[in-house]
Amino acid sequence: MPLRLIEAVIPKQKKEEIEKLFKVEGVIDFWREELYEDKTIYKILVKTEVSEKIIDKLSKKFSKDERFRIVVVDVVATVPLIEEKQEETKNKKTKIGRLRVSREELYSNVSSSAKLNYIYISMVILSTIIAAFGFINNNVVVIIGAMVIAPLLGPNIAIALATVLGDIQLERKAFLTVFVGGFIAFVLAVILGILFEVDPASEEIRKRIFVNFSDIVIAIASGTAGVLAITTGEAVSLVGVMVAISLLPPIVASGLLLGNGYPLYSIGSMLLFLANFASLNLAGVLTFTFQGVRPLKWWEAKKAKEYRKKSIFLWLILLVLLIVAVYLEKVYIRN
Repeated sequence: MPLRLIEAVIPKQKKEEIEKLFKVEGVIDFWREELYEDKTIYKILVKTEVSEKIIDKLSKKFSKDERFRIVVVDVVATVPLIEEKQEETKNKKTKIGRLRVSREELYSNVSSSAKLNYIYISMVILSTIIAAFGFINNNVVVIIGAMVIAPLLGPNIAIALATVLGDIQLERKAFLTVFVGGFIAFVLAVILGILFEVDPASEEIRKRIFVNFSDIVIAIASGTAGVLAITTGEAVSLVGVMVAISLLPPIVASGLLLGNGYPLYSIGSMLLFLANFASLNLAGVLTFTFQGVRPLKWWEAKKAKEYRKKSIFLWLILLVLLIVAVYLEKVYIRN
């Protein structure tokens, strides 16, 4: 059973008010510690799926107080076991929200992956070099290794989360991070394509030239799985998603082919990247919505809902245009 420990710092004179907020299903236990400077810290042990509900209640009640602070900690284990402690209530019906981590925890995890810094750029450069030589040597194991270390998945999921929350600032930052990473990978791949010979008939290159409609279905399914893994705290599942959704290899293949003098084939690989990019973000927005992720304040939620509808429409239009472009590319190359 996934658990979270919520530590809330509030004014001492309001400690009676806060205990009334804990009478909800999913609160396992809570205790109080007295602090200096007229502060009290409450530690609340809760099921992960109700952590957002508790955080929202505390925020609405005490957020205007400058002494207010909340810290959320992932609980690895607790003794006695929760199942044992709650044996007497096992037959009671419970009604809880979606099985996911809190909005605040989700935002913290996802937004950190959208930061454009030297670590991100270094990982893009290294994964591009690895993927490029994987294509040059037609080595699928090396290409998979590049997929795993490539950091492009994080900022793409940040775009989807920002869309659902109506956070324009995070969305712009995430778009910039994706653009810079993709641009660096493409330019570096073009340079490597000029320096080294690439065979467009090799199996791994050919997979990225001719886009199949099944690739779009795989990208949507992988994006959904990735967002579900993040919202439920199962980040270990993201390794498989990184391999399946294949964001970096199409960019690298496109750059290598252009550097080798195959502009038409290069376009085919770039179409695959764009199809994966659009599919991932569409799946991300829909999955975050299904998981009940929304802003805390009602007026922000209303604005985010309209923004989300427009974004879903735009991603669908882009995906349809890409499908048409893929079809025309297939017809042209066949002729």
